[in-house]
Amino acid sequence: MTINKQKADKLYNKSIEILKKVQLPNGGTYATPLGVRYPYVYPRDHAVVILGFLSAGLDDRAKKALNFILSVDADSGAFPQRLDSNGRDASYKPVQIDGTALTLISLAKYIDKTKDIALAKKYWKRVRRAVEYIVENFDEEKELVYTPNSIHEFPPTEEGFEIWANCSCYLALKRMSELSNKIKKNKNQWNKYAEKLKKGILKHLWNTREKRFMKTIRIKESSSVLLDVDASEYAIGKFKVLLDSNEKVRLTVKEIEEKLWNKQLGGICRYPKYRGRNNGGWGPWPHFTLIICRHYIRLKNQKKADQYLNWVINIAYKDQLPEHIATVEEFEEFVTDFTEAGILRPDRKVLINNTRKHPMFKKGIAYITTPLAWPHAEFIRTWNLYKETFKVK
Repeated sequence: MTINKQKADKLYNKSIEILKKVQLPNGGTYATPLGVRYPYVYPRDHAVVILGFLSAGLDDRAKKALNFILSVDADSGAFPQRLDSNGRDASYKPVQIDGTALTLISLAKYIDKTKDIALAKKYWKRVRRAVEYIVENFDEEKELVYTPNSIHEFPPTEEGFEIWANCSCYLALKRMSELSNKIKKNKNQWNKYAEKLKKGILKHLWNTREKRFMKTIRIKESSSVLLDVDASEYAIGKFKVLLDSNEKVRLTVKEIEEKLWNKQLGGICRYPKYRGRNNGGWGPWPHFTLIICRHYIRLKNQKKADQYLNWVINIAYKDQLPEHIATVEEFEEFVTDFTEAGILRPDRKVLINNTRKHPMFKKGIAYITTPLAWPHAEFIRTWNLYKETFKVK
């Protein structure tokens, strides 16, 4: 299986166009263009868009986006779950510590590329408060970071010691320790916390019986271990806690592939099907498929990388990627359940209307929230890494 370079380049160029389109004059980036669904700035998505800008050579736009997010003030030090166009807290869910970690990671990546230490110095007080927020949520006994909510924004599976949040915090602490040494030329405790966090992740989040990393250790009112396979478990490789070549990373990805590759539509699903859980119908997500694709690129397994990359290229409609896709049947199950329960918020009504109007709906596939900025940022990063690794000109 080979990649159609012409199609890939078209999607790449469209992805850049979409990232530019979602950026506001003040530097903030919406998760979707206006009128699609998400007219807010989500720090997690915003940070990934910054990484997309950097990969595409749009360093000035990345800097503008960093100026926006690093100007946000919050008493806790964490970046809010979401922001309005003016950078004001517009959260409707608990704090998501990985959004703070990813913002710091994107700052480090920007400085790696541009050597613009002045930007970090300008916002160092804000950066320090964000790092200290992570440290304040470090559990000394477990050597893990507690989060009330994380990547899937569903507290029943995210609250506690969640793997994506912990791995992203590990890399953020590591990178900010390095940056602090460049700026202040003094020692701090952040790298010590990063190493303790790595130790906690490897000790408590690896499950010997399942032979993979687990999603979450639930604590407090519902102490439990969440062992359902989840695409976010690859955070162990994505955030460099372990190398992609490590056997434990390979075993984790193998399980994600076997359990979450959608046999009907292809692509990687975020998690197993939970009836009534999925917002828009259960199905595969382009950005998680691309994240796993990069695992195989780093291993120089071109055959597997092609499988994943081709799937993403082929499901793009007019070079636009959705949040996820589902069968029409799965989508209508969601509509019925949420309608009868009386929980169709205005944004969900927009989702339903846009999905039913999409040309692919008549062909039996529901395209949910098209385009979403996140998968386009991931495609930019993945295609550039693919070309660099496999010497594609």
